[in-house]
Amino acid sequence: MKNRLVSTIIMATLALQLVACGSANNAAEATAETSTITEPISDTGESTSEEATEEKGTGEAAESSENVGIANPWRDCTEEEAKEACPRLFKLPADDLVSSWRMMEPENSESGVPGNLIELDYRMDGMDFTARAQYGADIDADISGLNYKWDVTEDITLANWGEGNMTGKYSRHIEDGWMVDLCTWYDIEIGIAYSLSVEAEDLEGFDLQAIAEQMYSAENEPLVDMPDDEVEAQADGQADVQSFEGQYYAGRGNLSITAQNDGRYLIEVWWGSSAAEHSEWVMNGEYDESSKTITYNDCVKHDFELGEDGEIIRDDIAYENGTGSIQIVDDNTINWTDDQDHIADDVPMTR
Repeated sequence: MKNRLVSTIIMATLALQLVACGSANNAAEATAETSTITEPISDTGESTSEEATEEKGTGEAAESSENVGIANPWRDCTEEEAKEACPRLFKLPADDLVSSWRMMEPENSESGVPGNLIELDYRMDGMDFTARAQYGADIDADISGLNYKWDVTEDITLANWGEGNMTGKYSRHIEDGWMVDLCTWYDIEIGIAYSLSVEAEDLEGFDLQAIAEQMYSAENEPLVDMPDDEVEAQADGQADVQSFEGQYYAGRGNLSITAQNDGRYLIEVWWGSSAAEHSEWVMNGEYDESSKTITYNDCVKHDFELGEDGEIIRDDIAYENGTGSIQIVDDNTINWTDDQDHIADDVPMTR
């Protein structure tokens, strides 16, 4: 009896151990199944921490590479380089100022027009100034780099520049606790755009125009370093150009003479035969100082007829490669000889 009781106890103990082992095995299998189920989740869209770190690093590298690819269009330059790129350049208003010169090539550098954009930055009286100049810029070009809505704008005339006759504009932008002043002017004689700007908390009573006037430099005039005989020759040539460039009239006709960059002259003629019909001549000629004559051989003549409302209803090319000449009689009179039509023979044209 005693032995049977002991056997029963032993059997119950073994049964409990088997149940415990089975539960442990089931738990292990459940854990394994859970791992098997959750492992593919990262493959179907959700990145693991390592993958996220890798992707972030790749993105930052791409962004960094993109930023490196954007080149700075400005480069540092010397004042001498700036003077070579832009005649009649400005100077510092005072010699002891800390400054820096920079240069930027135009968008279409192959043509060379306009020329390099020159920038001078300097600090004076606790304020930062930026001056810019560009040779060959259009007369209405905005080279300042500022994009403000100007609260004040007025016309000005700068002393020193253009022998005291240089016209320009003064503008001011005002916002809470900040002001921006801008002066712009244009040298129409040789085609240079200028700008000078300053920004500060308070510019009331400040005269930016006076600073612009102080930046004129007679030493930077294009003829300063030229030998005297060349200066005289160039001055004579400019006097000749100024003496006969312009518009001339006779009866129903008018003729204009305009100097070109290649040294030749553009001649344009308009001559009316009636209210509805007129002719136009366009040609380029060379001026001979000894004979005071412009001769040409590329004239194109158009004959036009107009409708009642002024629209062109006929445009015929009468001839091409026509020849002729313009005799400069004096500062106010010319004689035009057209070898084909002789429309203005012995008819002085005056202005």
